Parts: sequence; structure tokens; C-alpha cells
Amino acid sequence: MTAARDAVDVLIIGSGPAGSMYARTIGEKVPNARILMVELGPDLPGVRGNHTQNLTDEERAAVQLLTQGPDAGVERAAALQDIAEGLDPSLEFRQTILPGLHFVDPRPTLRTGEVGLPAASMSTGVGGMGVHWGTSTPRPHQSERIGFIPDDEMDAALAHAEDVLGVTVQNPPGTGLAAEIYHTMAREFDGPGLTPVGFMPSATHWEGDRLVFSGTGVILGDIESSVPGFELRSETLARRVVVEGGVAVGVELEDRRTGEVYTVSAARVVVCADGLRTPQVLFASGIRPRALGHHLNEHYQMASFVMLSDDFDPSRFERDPKSLGYVLIPFSDERPMQGGVMALADSPYALGIGDDAASQRLGILAWYAAKDVRFDDAVEFSDTETDHYGMPRMSIRYSRTERDLETIEEMRANSIRSAGLIGTLTEEPTLAAGGSSLHYQGTVRMGETDDGLSVCDERLRVWGVDNLYVGGNGVIPTATAANPTLTTVALAWRAATALAESLAEEFAGEPAGAR
Repeated sequence: MTAARDAVDVLIIGSGPAGSMYARTIGEKVPNARILMVELGPDLPGVRGNHTQNLTDEERAAVQLLTQGPDAGVERAAALQDIAEGLDPSLEFRQTILPGLHFVDPRPTLRTGEVGLPAASMSTGVGGMGVHWGTSTPRPHQSERIGFIPDDEMDAALAHAEDVLGVTVQNPPGTGLAAEIYHTMAREFDGPGLTPVGFMPSATHWEGDRLVFSGTGVILGDIESSVPGFELRSETLARRVVVEGGVAVGVELEDRRTGEVYTVSAARVVVCADGLRTPQVLFASGIRPRALGHHLNEHYQMASFVMLSDDFDPSRFERDPKSLGYVLIPFSDERPMQGGVMALADSPYALGIGDDAASQRLGILAWYAAKDVRFDDAVEFSDTETDHYGMPRMSIRYSRTERDLETIEEMRANSIRSAGLIGTLTEEPTLAAGGSSLHYQGTVRMGETDDGLSVCDERLRVWGVDNLYVGGNGVIPTATAANPTLTTVALAWRAATALAESLAEEFAGEPAGAR
């Protein structure tokens, strides 16, 4: 038996972008609601949910050490010495884990024919991955979109997400070198049925001469001061959702500081842990629909440096210091991948490449390709083994199909093709280690009907369990090349709006003074 403590209207597991969108939306629409958000990781110094790119180098390093989960406080050289047998122990592999993250499984076991996701990583701290993310916010196109959500509804949700995230959209043709690259890529990659080339939208804005990145804090907004019943409780593990008679009625929590285990009653429960830990929480709760953890997919990733030709020498162009200059070749069904091209000398991003003449002539190409989504690609959970936090241990089952191999080769060809238009590759394009894009989708995917191939409906309500919702990249059911954060925030807003409306109706039916 665990001690009962507290009772709330909504309990949200996870403080990342999706959980924060739920909290903000419910707080705005039902300001007298009692909302408890729990986060496994620690509080971070500074402004709540601030993006690490807005910090000084010293502050950023301190925050990154805090969000490394089991490796919190451990310098990377020591944390990565234990590499799995059979995996590349080279420096290149070790660099696939970014600062502030920790591996899902540092010693994965692969079955015959599997490639796994050896670089699969996560962040554990208040704000989730939203304090580290790259801020790219493209809209989904063609079959990336969710067919059973009406276009007008989805466009309204995406527009709202863009507003909340503070997305900046640069319209073509741009200026200077960026405009020259745009025109070059458009001539090569535009065509009938293809999504037109443009510029990558970004959740950033300028404050004077400083580029400011949108972290999770821009989603949470002022909820901590404007909603009296809101609380964010850090270093708190959600051990399981409590279900009685097919209804979610609360959550069993563990205080990671003291080890105390207690339950909180809740009229609604929302699980937004991330694309891998959300299905883990459901599994630990005995909520195990057939599709749970399945249809796992992340887009393939290939990045390359290119030495710009004389025609694209940055010194030939007038520089606009506030132009992001990231040319986007969007996903299309006939070209199931997304490309990005940027001259480093024309970019305000601090990439740490250097200021010498050679580095100023460098450009970067980043291509992402959609996965052939399969039921059998999955994150599985153990009934007997546990992870660092005492939750069911994860194992990732992941393979490439013939279609995937063809797509990867097409992505490689497009990398070479796009590079040749503006310069010469410094090295051959190589496929990034599986999991390194950090965009894990499909594990709690939404569907039109409860047919065993989805975990939740279009409003992110878990099939078969009343008052239980999910959120995050894992709900996206389509194969995508586009970065998913904008879509994830938009879907969380749709779901939270419906949740808030149902909660408001219940409040309206309460006797006067009941609250």
C-alpha cells in the first residue's frame, strides 16, 4: 500500500514541450483547475525552461551536466567508456550523443538482421528536450500529414503552435548568399507535385544583436503565476498510472530525493514522458494495447560539409547578419526526404567551426529521410528487468527494409547532388548512427479506430482507459522527414483543448462553492 497524498484535476507526467502545451492550454481555459506536473529530472538553474543556447558557455555546461540522467554530473569522456560489444567505439560514434543527454541503452543487444538505434538518447530535467532542441519547425507536407484530421483543423493547430513557439518564417528569395543558394536549389529540386523549396522556419527571434532560442519556457508561459492551482514537482518519478474499472484515477509517484512512494488522485492523467518513456509508463501501469511501443520510427539522417565554390564565396556577397539563411528542400511523396543547405559564414548560429578562411568557405548539408514504418520496429519492455530508475528495462527492435535501403541511397544521391551545385564535398556523405536524430515517433500512435494498430484516438485519448491522455512525438502515426516538434505541440494543443472543455463542463455542474 502506498500513502494517498493530494488530489488534482489534471496530473501531467513530463515537463517537455507536449506536457507544457497541455498545462498551458488547460490553465488558460480552466484557470481554477488544480494541475500537477511531475518531472523525473531535476530543476535547472536560471529562468524556467530557458533554452541552453541562451546561456553563457559556463551556464550551458552546468545545465547539460544536470540533465544527463544516470550520468548526471559525469564528464562525457568517463560516461562513454563502456561501449557495447560490436558497436563502433570510435570518436565519431561517441559524438552521436549530444551534451545534456544520456543513452537509452549503452549496451544494446541486437538480433540477427537488426540495426537497432544504438545512439537513442534522452534528456532528464525540467523542460525536457525542449531546453536543448535545434528549434527547426517545418510544417508537415503531403503524406507526412495525418489524413484523418481535417486540413483546416490541423493548419489552425500548426498556426497556434507557431505562435506559441515564436516561430520566425523567412520568405524566399532571401538576401545575399542565402538567396543565391535558394535560387540554385529551387531550380534543381522544384517541380510538379513537389513541395517548393523555401527557408527553414525556426523557433528563434532577434533581441537586438542577439539570437534568442525558444525553450520550453515559452510554452509554459506565465502559468506558474497566473494559475494558482499549478505546481511543477521535479525529481519525481511516475511509477504507474492507477486505473480502476477502466478509468485512470491517479498516479503512483516516487520522490527521488527521499524514496517516498505515494499516490495522487487525479480526474485526468496525461502522459508526455517522451517517445520511449511514455509507452514505458503505460506498460508499467498494466496498460498494454497491442500497438504499444510498436511502429517505432525515426527519420534517417545524413549530414555533410561542402567547400563552397568561387561562385558561392561568401566574400562576394553582402551579408545580412540577421538572416538565418537555412534553405529548406521539403518532403514530398515523390521525394520522401527533407534537405537543408546553409553556408556557415552566412549563419548566426554559433557552431564553433572557426573563423579561418577555410571554415568561412564551408557549407553544411543536412538530409532527413522518412522511414518505412513497420509494426515490428518497436521498443519492448521487460517484466523482470529494470532500468536505472526502477522502471521496466527497454530493448529496441529495429530493422531496415529494402525500401529503406533504397531511400537511404536516394538520400545519399541527393546529398551529393545538392553539394555539387554549390561546391565540393569534404568527405562522402555517411548515414548517422540510428537514434541520433532524437525524433522517436509512432510508439503511442494515434488512429481513427481502436483496431489494434494505434494506442490513442485523434484527441490523444488512450483507447480503453477513460480520462487517460498521451502526448509527444510518439503519437505521430505517419512516416515523416520533417522535424516533429511543431506537429507535436500542435497535436498537444488540440488534445488539451478537448480535455479542458470536458473539465470545464464538469466544473459547471458542481454545486456553488464546491471548489
